[in-house]
Amino acid sequence: MSSPAITTARLRLRALEPRDRALFHELYGDAQTMRHIGRPASRAENAASFRATLKALHQPRRPQFLAIVRRRDGVGIGLCSIRRVSTHQRSAEVGIMLATAACSRGYAAEALAALIDGALRVLPIDMIWAQYREANAAVARLFDVLGFSVADGWHPDGAKRGRCIRIMRRSTWRKQSDQLGDHSMSKIIGFLENAGRDAAMRHATREQLLQMMGRDEIAPEVRSATAQTERSVLDSLLGVRETMYCENQRISPPKKAPAKQTPSKKAPAKKPPAKKR
Repeated sequence: MSSPAITTARLRLRALEPRDRALFHELYGDAQTMRHIGRPASRAENAASFRATLKALHQPRRPQFLAIVRRRDGVGIGLCSIRRVSTHQRSAEVGIMLATAACSRGYAAEALAALIDGALRVLPIDMIWAQYREANAAVARLFDVLGFSVADGWHPDGAKRGRCIRIMRRSTWRKQSDQLGDHSMSKIIGFLENAGRDAAMRHATREQLLQMMGRDEIAPEVRSATAQTERSVLDSLLGVRETMYCENQRISPPKKAPAKQTPSKKAPAKKPPAKKR
């Protein structure tokens, strides 16, 4: 798959470049990030691996790595990849790594949704699959959010022994996309994640949602969904949010600031009685 930039509500996915060396080192050298993947690599190992990865990007049938960049500030926050494109199984594997500081913000779901959408659009495949260790509960929840199912005995080429395998069929992805109308899942994930961080948005009015979408510079096609007069369009967006996010990330109502206590007025000091002469 060629790797043009893919843009979502909050992210930009582009081909890995030499300027991503520090991000590559940060991810593969961090013990927390690598705890479900393998041992952290040394700087020398990372340098050699980074050179090999860049070289492989220009070779056919090799893994394609994309840097995940935050649009608002251009900071690289992770990597995603598509690999093991199999013509006889008509499938491909996806993977993702995020810097620790970028976790728990919905970035992984937003990036993978965009990558899957692009892969199914340009590759001769009918299935996307992913593998992970059973102990990696966060990744299991991620694939639940995206609608992946358990492989049920199907064993893709290149899958490691003992790993959990999750799959997404083209027909399932298309059905999910049809339910969302003209709004791509990655864009809606991005907007809802932004909105979900504002506790007041949980019970937002249409006007409040429109104002928030305007502030966040959401793509016009997503913004237009809430501008329509039919309440069902907005309800469908909120429905996605309820099922995808509120179960995993509870949003508490904003706490009221404690009332200010006014200092009690002091009684005027009594004048001492006048001395008798």
